[in-house]
Amino acid sequence: MTRRTIALVDQAADAARILGTQVRIARQKQGWTAVQLGERSGVSERTVLQIESGSPSVSLGNALNVAAVVGVPLFDITDPRTLSRVRVSIEQALTLIPSNVRNRKEPGVSTDF
Repeated sequence: MTRRTIALVDQAADAARILGTQVRIARQKQGWTAVQLGERSGVSERTVLQIESGSPSVSLGNALNVAAVVGVPLFDITDPRTLSRVRVSIEQALTLIPSNVRNRKEPGVSTDF
């Protein structure tokens, strides 16, 4: 089975390239090779290089793990505890939204005329 090409909208493509560049800069500042970063992150050298090039085919989990391992601040938050507090706050806000709004199913369009 061939891999499907992922077409990113401009904003998402820019974000992927920015994250990749931040990873590359941080890796080079650490003096690590792509192989070393991959070993520390549990991914292959190829995956590290794909992240650094902004490839949309890399899983979100792998990209975030690599960024965190090399020390790239996620969501412009440098303290992991702050990131955790933001996550909890957002999850609490989600619980305030009624479940019938969160799980709303759009009615199907009837084609019976």
